[in-house]
Amino acid sequence: MIGFSPMEHVILFIYILIFSTGFAAIVGLGVLYTRLNRSVITHFMAVQILFIANLGLVAGYYYAIQVLHLVSNAPHFEQLFAVLATLLSIALYITMMYLIARIPMKTKDRSIRMISLFSCAMIIAMQLLRLIGSWDVVQSTPWTIVLYVVVAVAMGSFGSVLLRAISDRDHRAMKTLLRGIGISCIAFIPLSIIEYIWQNQSAPLSLEYLLYLGINGSILAALVQVLAKNPKTSGPFQELSDEAASRFSLTKREKQMATLIAQGMTNKEIAFALHISEATVRTHIYHLFQKVGAQSRIELLKILHS
Repeated sequence: MIGFSPMEHVILFIYILIFSTGFAAIVGLGVLYTRLNRSVITHFMAVQILFIANLGLVAGYYYAIQVLHLVSNAPHFEQLFAVLATLLSIALYITMMYLIARIPMKTKDRSIRMISLFSCAMIIAMQLLRLIGSWDVVQSTPWTIVLYVVVAVAMGSFGSVLLRAISDRDHRAMKTLLRGIGISCIAFIPLSIIEYIWQNQSAPLSLEYLLYLGINGSILAALVQVLAKNPKTSGPFQELSDEAASRFSLTKREKQMATLIAQGMTNKEIAFALHISEATVRTHIYHLFQKVGAQSRIELLKILHS
């Protein structure tokens, strides 16, 4: 009979927790894409799927070693695992590069994007060298240190890209998604330092899993926000008064549009709430902008509530 130590039970529980929240996060990203209609969310979904696949490979390896006791085949098994993990890692960073390139950013912030793209490209190059290079070299201490540093730079700069991509026009769920994943990725930098020290002590659980949990939690939090009913705004932009509507000769529908815009709803959400097409929503908002003389939603709300 095979027994498990308390630590192994903890590891198993963490695997289950990450897998369950990870799969839920994939579904959540699908819902976010449906509601917000942001193509960048599909790229997040691809990255998330690769994260889960990578974790599944590690879990399978851990299970095989701990439960099946593949002692006699350990060298060949470990080499096969290393090849598969390397291929998944390459796919993950290629997908991240595509995501980074597609995220809209201000001109002054593009240097962060270049750092992130360059560090991801370095990781891909190092992983390719790992496939074709000497096994002794890629297991050496200098190689491991360099890889840890480059990965930390890649994740930290990726997090900075996400934080800098947040726009005032974004839905609050999109802001939560970008902010949560961005902070989780930046937190990976100190975690990678601890991880390297911990690894040298043969710790069975990687601290990278805290990154996965942070990302999963951020996605699920954004999902809750996008599914929640938009409450009446209690800030500076209350429901548009009849006086303001009369001042700009707004129709009942245009007044309704202004109120929903103040609640942070996107065109797709407004169309869903009012049971009309997005084209009709765009037409009403265009007329609203023309009457008020605004060029953006923020400017529109400031003028209407001034």
